[in-house]
Amino acid sequence: MKTIEVISLIYKSPEYLNFITTQLRNYATSFDGYDVSWRIVGNNPSTEIRDLLDQASYPVSIIDHPYPDYYLNWVYRAYNYSVETSNADMICLVNSDMAFSPNWLSNLARYYTPKHIVTSRLVESGKMVSGLHGVSQNFGRSPQGFDQEGFESYAKNISQPVAKPGGLFMPLLISRDIFLKAGKFPEGNIYTTGVGRVNGQFVCSGDAYFFYNILRDKWGVHHITAFDSIVYHIQEGEKDE
Repeated sequence: MKTIEVISLIYKSPEYLNFITTQLRNYATSFDGYDVSWRIVGNNPSTEIRDLLDQASYPVSIIDHPYPDYYLNWVYRAYNYSVETSNADMICLVNSDMAFSPNWLSNLARYYTPKHIVTSRLVESGKMVSGLHGVSQNFGRSPQGFDQEGFESYAKNISQPVAKPGGLFMPLLISRDIFLKAGKFPEGNIYTTGVGRVNGQFVCSGDAYFFYNILRDKWGVHHITAFDSIVYHIQEGEKDE
């Protein structure tokens, strides 16, 4: 049986910690041929989050960054750490401000091959303009305002049993082995002055660079979006608090 670990980061918000753990308990469950587990990774967590994770009954890890840095650099480094410390065959990385619909994960796995990195189709709140294959439809812009029932009904209506090239970057499903062999995410966005050097001119995001410049161009691993794996994205989650 293949194994999948679903991993979310958390930084400072007890509200989002409760939100994502509830979502994962309900929607990150095993299905035919796959043993699914999930874990929360404290990303340089606040004292309050650290205390909550220390008391948690679910799997947790904590990464502390040794020096001040731009927050996105911490995020990429923490996702890399998450994959490095996993024992699963496949990794599914998610954000703490995401909510899930039934079969979102099994439908991701249905399209997976070693030559594909598969992402979900996002329904986003409209806080920011959505990207390729994304849909803007507001089912809540905070955990307390989230309409799970309305989202699931909408997800069922827009679901299509197809996968299309490209898309947004999380949730993503990838072989742990391929992720590590390809060199992991760059630790930051790409600038003319280098990786994570925010004083330079922006070139592209770190995930876009990893998906296309590394996985596609050097490893022949192509990005596709599963149109029947529907995930809600509040957008900017903890950053808004």
